[in-house]
Amino acid sequence: MKCFVKSLIAMTLITLLVGCGDPPAEKKEGEAPAVETSYYFGVRIIPGDGSPVMEDMSVVTTNGKIVTIGKRAEVAPPKGSNRVDLTGQTIVPAFINIQAQPGMNNGAQYGGKNYTRDSVTADLSRYAYYGVVAVLTAGTDSGDLAFSVRDEVNQGKIKGARLLTTGRGIAAKGGGPGALSGITIGVSNATEARRAVNDFAGQKVDGIKLWMDDGNGKGPKPSSDVIASVIEEAHKQKLKVFAEVFELADAKSLVKAGVDGFVTSIRDREVDDALIADMKAKNVFLAPALTAAEAKFIYADKPNWLGEQTMREVYPAQLAGYLADPITINRFKRNSELASYRQQYQTATKNLKKLSDGGVRIALGTNSGSPDTYPGYFELREMMAMADAGMKPTDVIKAATSVSAEILGLTDLGTIAVGKTGDFLTLPNNPLDKMSDIKDIGFLILNGSQQERSALIQNIRINTDTLTITKEDRAKDAAAEAEQRRLDAEKGLPHYGDFVLGNSVIVRAMSIPTPKSSKASSKVGPPDRITVSMRASAAQLRAFYADALKKYNWRAAGNCWEREHPSTKKTQSLCIDASNNSAVLNISEK
Repeated sequence: MKCFVKSLIAMTLITLLVGCGDPPAEKKEGEAPAVETSYYFGVRIIPGDGSPVMEDMSVVTTNGKIVTIGKRAEVAPPKGSNRVDLTGQTIVPAFINIQAQPGMNNGAQYGGKNYTRDSVTADLSRYAYYGVVAVLTAGTDSGDLAFSVRDEVNQGKIKGARLLTTGRGIAAKGGGPGALSGITIGVSNATEARRAVNDFAGQKVDGIKLWMDDGNGKGPKPSSDVIASVIEEAHKQKLKVFAEVFELADAKSLVKAGVDGFVTSIRDREVDDALIADMKAKNVFLAPALTAAEAKFIYADKPNWLGEQTMREVYPAQLAGYLADPITINRFKRNSELASYRQQYQTATKNLKKLSDGGVRIALGTNSGSPDTYPGYFELREMMAMADAGMKPTDVIKAATSVSAEILGLTDLGTIAVGKTGDFLTLPNNPLDKMSDIKDIGFLILNGSQQERSALIQNIRINTDTLTITKEDRAKDAAAEAEQRRLDAEKGLPHYGDFVLGNSVIVRAMSIPTPKSSKASSKVGPPDRITVSMRASAAQLRAFYADALKKYNWRAAGNCWEREHPSTKKTQSLCIDASNNSAVLNISEK
């Protein structure tokens, strides 16, 4: 497989290097397992806790744990160890993501229909390939699947990132993301909230997910007593509460109520000093999920990273082709909320910078696996986005390692230090000089041993059938583009309701307006009848006539309209019966 050539060559070289060490002793029957020791030398260490970089160092791991760190000249290779020359390279702790959605995304499709054992374990393998060794699924796991997979990963039966889970998320009754209907738990009062938390605690969840984010301000939110009950009960059960949030006002309320952290950015307005001070004082963290917010608009711009080598190593070329196809680009461009999504992202990046500068704890959270985001690869892009927002590269790496490990209670991960598990990455270049170098992973070291990264993903696939754009899709796009061109051309014209004026119909020597692009037919009465047809709702048609009839000297008269005939001076009555896609105008004389 071409996309794995680089990795296979690298592993061939490392095998040759390892072969330079003393051969391991053969294990005899009845003896204890052989001690496996590796000696990595000549390396630059970014510890992951924000402490200074260490140059020309040696790291010794034994049976999966880091046992020695020191200057290369001061640490001799242990007898029988695997000796690995990393001169000039950089090592960083493996990454940890506290907001993920494994198993939900299958190329162009998203939702619970994709959620299977195979899809979850495939994403865990993708995470590990890109150096993410632990993820928390926050609110999108249903049934017992995540719990059984979590246990099997911990037992070594499944290869991939460690899985932690909150199970199903808690939202207001009728709230939460529409795509997750049937997965979220809707609660309407404190009693239901406490019961939900206790049920989750009985399942041995790793935290509680609370949806305060109601779809950018468009849906119901949990009440203050529900929020307080969820947080209070969760803390009694020694569980942290992770909340999705959109509005600044809601963030303030959640911090006041004792939430542990946010796994999305505040995007309605810039944060103020009061929130920053409160979050810092209460040690509330932020995992910004910038790339999930960016994915709502970025494909309208055909980003230059689509199909780059780092992406192709795991995701098929058809995916990049689908996302870069004019049909997909047009779909994003036609979204009426496109400008709003762009503004929300800009607000999110400004808020990340302000919160980070203000001393608020920042963690790595991406929401990868949500629509149009891709597990593993998007964690690397998230770190780049955090740096682009103004965070120092050292702080970005700290967020993705030690901070996230501490939040999830993974005491053996997060830093390169004696006593920690030997999970780290080697990088040919220094990401502190250029954050984009975080994408160029040399070796993946797990439990002190080099892993063949390609073996993690060689048997996983995306359903490329979902990435096929059909003739019907192109025909629909052409029609939608024509309609968009019409709307664009009409932007500068006077509007009556949502429409501009079209041709008039003459009845009783009077001009009766119709919307542009509509079709109208008339029938002589009495009453005279005009039928107007176009793709529009009943409310839109009523709104058009409420505005347009005034221009033609009609005045409201109850539910109908009246005017004096210009010749006979008799009163004319016009009544409208509107329904979706048509309106019938009945005109009579009093």
